[in-house]
Amino acid sequence: MALTNAGHQVSVLKFNTNNWSVSFEKEIEANYPGVNWIKLPDKSQNLFIWVVASIVQLYSKYFVRAGIRTAKNIACYLDKRSYMLNRKLRQITTQYDLVIAHNPGTFWPVSNYALKKHVKYAIDVEDYHPGEYQDVHTERCMRMLMQQTLNNAVYVSCASPLIAQHTAKDIGTADKVHTINNVFPKTLQPLFKNRETTVDSLRLVWFSQYIGLDRGLDDIIEAMNVLHDFSITLTLIGYANDTVQQMINEQLKNKKHNIVIKSAMPEKELLEEVSLHDVGLALEKSPNLNRRLCLTNKLFTYLLCGNAIIASDTEAQKTFLSQYTGVGKVYNSGDITQLAALLSDFYNNQETLYKYRSASYTLASATMNWDIEQHKFLALVSKAGE
Repeated sequence: MALTNAGHQVSVLKFNTNNWSVSFEKEIEANYPGVNWIKLPDKSQNLFIWVVASIVQLYSKYFVRAGIRTAKNIACYLDKRSYMLNRKLRQITTQYDLVIAHNPGTFWPVSNYALKKHVKYAIDVEDYHPGEYQDVHTERCMRMLMQQTLNNAVYVSCASPLIAQHTAKDIGTADKVHTINNVFPKTLQPLFKNRETTVDSLRLVWFSQYIGLDRGLDDIIEAMNVLHDFSITLTLIGYANDTVQQMINEQLKNKKHNIVIKSAMPEKELLEEVSLHDVGLALEKSPNLNRRLCLTNKLFTYLLCGNAIIASDTEAQKTFLSQYTGVGKVYNSGDITQLAALLSDFYNNQETLYKYRSASYTLASATMNWDIEQHKFLALVSKAGE
């Protein structure tokens, strides 16, 4: 969006995954007909290439285990799509000025392509990838891949300040590492939904691509089970199969409250739905270092929609809410009593709830939006072209 609006000619290389997001992807493609959408087949469309990539992945695993830890071997070992993407890039004849990699599977193919074509490349670190793994061997391999590919990039963008800090430490330099937050366009901000001062329920919302109790939802449902003085409606948005939906509904024992599960929605529709609620839940568990360092897009969605925020105590969320006071509160993950107290406080103090919601909406409108944040990104792209 930013690049096309700034007048750049843009190509996007993407896999046809044929999953729940297909309709949303088609809508994006229709909205940007000037973009050259280059599509790669996934397993269901080209089984032969998928099998070849699987064989390459197996050999790469042996090479890595044997100590031959080149960027190519590590990349193909960690993600078979690296081989498929590299194969596709070799077939492209267009001469680009800048190529941007967006996830670990793209780091080596993009850097390899750029170095061979003598063009500049950048890397977007959306998560702290070494911190996503539990075993030391894979963590070390991912860090080595990043060190071998990020150091030659013209810039490295990161999705949170703490991800940027750890990435800069890993590659040994902070000069080329920059934070670009996952905020949304101001034009998508819904109208602020005011509420009457006297209400008989508290409306909570949480969303993600996939719904699961391991995402912190067990905390909020247990807190609902111990609250009897007022009613709560919890809206969950995302994909959940029948088994997951049954597990969630069975966990709610308190019949005073209600859980509503809605399917994933297009962006504009999602924002409008979220804006109908009082409190947005950022209940990030801490199974690994990455989850403790990241600022998810749901956090910025809640700001844009004028929700008060209740967040679990990851380092990134605590830092954010201490920097931007008055928009949300933090609880210790797993502390049901503390979480229930926060919910009661918001319900029993409607003026406080309104102030938090208003401050959240104002922060997004004034600062935390893509209209502002995109200038950081476009400045990096412009400097890369010098």
